[in-house]
Amino acid sequence: MMSFFGELRIITDHYRHKLLKRTRVMTIHTEVLYDDRVWEKVKKYVLSGKKAIWFVLTPVNLDFLLGNNGYQGSGKEYEKKVLPRYKWLQEHGQDVQLHVHLRTIPQLYETTEEARRDTEHKVKNGAEWLRKNGFNVDKIVFGWWSYNSISAEIAEKYGLKVVKRTDYYFLHDYDFLHSIGKGKIYD
Repeated sequence: MMSFFGELRIITDHYRHKLLKRTRVMTIHTEVLYDDRVWEKVKKYVLSGKKAIWFVLTPVNLDFLLGNNGYQGSGKEYEKKVLPRYKWLQEHGQDVQLHVHLRTIPQLYETTEEARRDTEHKVKNGAEWLRKNGFNVDKIVFGWWSYNSISAEIAEKYGLKVVKRTDYYFLHDYDFLHSIGKGKIYD
């Protein structure tokens, strides 16, 4: 049974999201853009004239894609599939930024140094991959909003501002598979 405070948190989150949706820029965490069904819905959204900031995964997150999102392929295959899609988004006036998932359970790092190395590897290589492919990256969203002072320091080292949960209204790309309202997606 949920506690009073748990229920209050759910209600608060619901109304906070409603307010953010109307007052903040839309951001979309892209985690399954390799899926053609999702891609078709995303194109329809963009071609309708809507703008968003797309926080995208890069091949550096292959571990997350394989373990959490049902992706079955290599890093090269992933890159070949999503890079043209990211470029299409940018060509259509969308802002493409970095999304990085660290460990699902950060407490499983053996040491603080191991956590620092993994974070540095993913942030550095993710930002470099996007920049070498023509994206002007200056923001980062950590998966599950799981970051700390170490990850924030590393992001800053690579010229990235850490986006907090309340900075923008956010959805995930897989949310485009679900219709909302009168059969339209995210009016």
